[in-house]
Amino acid sequence: MFTGIIEKTGVVRTVRARGRERELKLENPFGNAVKTGDSIAIDGTCLTVETVTDQELSFFVSAETVKKSIVRSYRAGTVVNLERAMRADGRFDGHIVAGHVDTTGRIEKRSEIAAGVEITVRFDSSFISSVVEKGSVCISGVSLTSYDVKNDSFMISMIPETLKRTTFFSFLKQGAEVNIEFDILGKYVARIMETGTKESNLQSLLEKL
Repeated sequence: MFTGIIEKTGVVRTVRARGRERELKLENPFGNAVKTGDSIAIDGTCLTVETVTDQELSFFVSAETVKKSIVRSYRAGTVVNLERAMRADGRFDGHIVAGHVDTTGRIEKRSEIAAGVEITVRFDSSFISSVVEKGSVCISGVSLTSYDVKNDSFMISMIPETLKRTTFFSFLKQGAEVNIEFDILGKYVARIMETGTKESNLQSLLEKL
């Protein structure tokens, strides 16, 4: 599990195709704080460290992950957002992020608002049941809040600190593709409603959350 609070940014060294799968290698910004088998969210996509040295981390990327995420567009030199899996005794500063990207979206508009930035994200309208006004959404690994929600778009705002600590200051240009993971609690509620669960059962579930 992750929180959507970015720890480091990293640089892609190589991406090699294995049929529909990928072998991904990054420069290692964590040093000896990472070991083989650790989970790291790369732009919000949970991947497992296969090998690690002081200089480099390597990952296997499944065909499903390649299809659903912006990993397919990575090239040598691409800068990515990184977050290690949350520790059980750690602070929970973002929201629950599984590292399972639902879909990708595109930046339709970027506006500079004083020191911050507002972004309009266009996405597949079939996911609209997973987006709510003032709800949590993870954009390329970053925990953010959605607002001005339309049928196939929403807006997000970023403060200077977020821009400074992530790839967003230079990356979020009009037309750029981003990973989107919708709030997992919202997805469960939407699924319950779609499958016709009785209102009393839904209320009982919500009380337990």
